[in-house]
Amino acid sequence: MKHLRAIGLTILSAALAIGPAFAQRTGPLADNAALRYWAAFSELQDAAISDQDAKDLNAALDTMGQLDFSKFKELIQKNTPALETMARGTSLPNCDWGLDYSLGEDTPVEYARKALMLGRLNILYTIQQYHAGDKDGAIRSLAAGLRFSHDVANGGSLFATLVAKDLLMLHLMAAGDGVRMGQLSPSQLSQLQSAAASLGDGFDWPAAARRDLEALRANHAKSPQASSALNRIIASYVAYLGDPSKLPALTEAIHSAPQDLADLIPNPKRVLEQKQELAERLQQTRGLLR
Repeated sequence: MKHLRAIGLTILSAALAIGPAFAQRTGPLADNAALRYWAAFSELQDAAISDQDAKDLNAALDTMGQLDFSKFKELIQKNTPALETMARGTSLPNCDWGLDYSLGEDTPVEYARKALMLGRLNILYTIQQYHAGDKDGAIRSLAAGLRFSHDVANGGSLFATLVAKDLLMLHLMAAGDGVRMGQLSPSQLSQLQSAAASLGDGFDWPAAARRDLEALRANHAKSPQASSALNRIIASYVAYLGDPSKLPALTEAIHSAPQDLADLIPNPKRVLEQKQELAERLQQTRGLLR
């Protein structure tokens, strides 16, 4: 698990080899979307998109500008089976990545990096379908991407939640662009409305923060001072993400902690900015879909 003071797009750009999937712990295996997503990850081929390409894609979606998709044609073609496997997974009711948080800071996050690759490819695939005249296919892919992006954060750390936020922002922007073009049928619009409604309020940011912070216990268990400080930080951090007016209490809890512990605490203002940015985009997109 990663603990970062400054959280931004840079933490989302690395591409690591995926680790093995963990066993599903609750519910029927056949109903677990994560197993389909693991399968999709295994089908990815040369799927990494450069940081600059990702920025260009983001900018094009945000401004409805132009982007040269010709250079992605072969990449999309090679990875269409993976995208189709992912889309089938989004129809399942449960997503449990099977993470073992007893590993603390060693809890793997490679699945989130693979999810970032797959989700970005899905946006390119969606746009390609749309411009090729397959609007029904494009809307299906976009709706699947919305659900997949939400599933990426399920039960995960702040790192996984930030990856999911990045992907969900891309898909929400694409949905908004589709509505603004004014070319969606009632059926297509209904599909996007249903997918957007399934996102609820977005992600459980307090729970993600708690997982990150709880993972620090093992390295500070021998210090009563650090353990006590961590208890205060966790309680204050969770409270702050629900009520930003609690920032002074959190700031004081971090500053009074041993320096080696304080240095590991994710920057609370940056985390809240990410949370608020997603909430605003989600509200904006739902307004367009009405």
